[in-house]
Amino acid sequence: MTVKLRSRLAQRLDGEIAAVAAMPGRSAVLQVQRAILWLRHGREAEAREELNRLQARALAQPRIELAAWLHLAEGLAAYFAAFGGGARDRVRRAQVMAAAAGLRSLQALADAWLAQMAFVDRDIDRLVAHAAAALAAPADNAAACRVASALGMAWDLAGDPAAASGWYAFGRRAAGADGDDAGLAALLYNQTQMRALRLRHAALAGEPGEAPAVLLGVDSIGHFDEAVGGSARADLTPLLRAQLLTVQGDFAAAAALLEAHLPDAVATGLARVGGSLLADLAWCWVNNGEALKARALADQAAVEVLAEDSPHCDLDERAALHARLAQVYARLRDELLATRHADAAQAAWADDAAQRRQWAQRLADAGLTSPPR
Repeated sequence: MTVKLRSRLAQRLDGEIAAVAAMPGRSAVLQVQRAILWLRHGREAEAREELNRLQARALAQPRIELAAWLHLAEGLAAYFAAFGGGARDRVRRAQVMAAAAGLRSLQALADAWLAQMAFVDRDIDRLVAHAAAALAAPADNAAACRVASALGMAWDLAGDPAAASGWYAFGRRAAGADGDDAGLAALLYNQTQMRALRLRHAALAGEPGEAPAVLLGVDSIGHFDEAVGGSARADLTPLLRAQLLTVQGDFAAAAALLEAHLPDAVATGLARVGGSLLADLAWCWVNNGEALKARALADQAAVEVLAEDSPHCDLDERAALHARLAQVYARLRDELLATRHADAAQAAWADDAAQRRQWAQRLADAGLTSPPR
């Protein structure tokens, strides 16, 4: 039997749905909102059943508000399943319909999610446009929480943790005001993820950081998710922990986590970072005395460079992939490949630094340095 969500937001939606039982149109919209909350807590089966029922209702009794909310819900279902481009199209449709119908709160929420998706795509122009649109709307806690997450990560990527922390705090206040535990969990994960990436990159540059403290943060994500009833894409947390264990030098534990969780993660939307994680696993194996396995996997990861060199890849992941492969091949005494990847890593780190400067400038020019007061 499924345990009920314990967040105040879930309880409020249940109460509002019960209160408007005699108003089918309003009740249906609230039920979509509850299904979205289920998605955000990782309860895909419950959400899918509810959304299928509401889609049938929308065909029988068309209403633009319900249709717009259903587009948002279907977009988020696709996003949580595989971070796919189809998700963006559905959310964009929800945003357009909301704007046409004057549904300002839904329009702001769709813009906030589009800003989040733009960050995942590393598209600073779309991120700035959608974040500014979401913040220009009347105050809405759900939109504020999501856009704060996107802008916090954007400033982290731009290399300004202080600006990022201001946005994360703004998001936590908004989520707390809404009783939105899923929003708090997402903020906690995203902030920890970006901090972990900084530590990983510093380690690859020969400057190890504070990995043990961050590992405590990764553990707290799992504890918090369990306390609030689950989260979307909870499978990502073990991979984050594996990266930090690799930085710490706990290669056996890191390899076990990567082998257990990497295949499913790549199959469900993380192919763009799969190459650098394969290289991490090769590094673990070479340090565990598995030279033949390490060589085979390093060669496989090297092929992934072709995909990582696409214009839409994460520049930091491209640099991390080359840097890790340089370490693996050096340990395997293949000096030619080690030098080739070390040179490629140096060039990729330079591209990454240029991107960070560009993002900081674009965010500052758009007036997105700090949250509204």
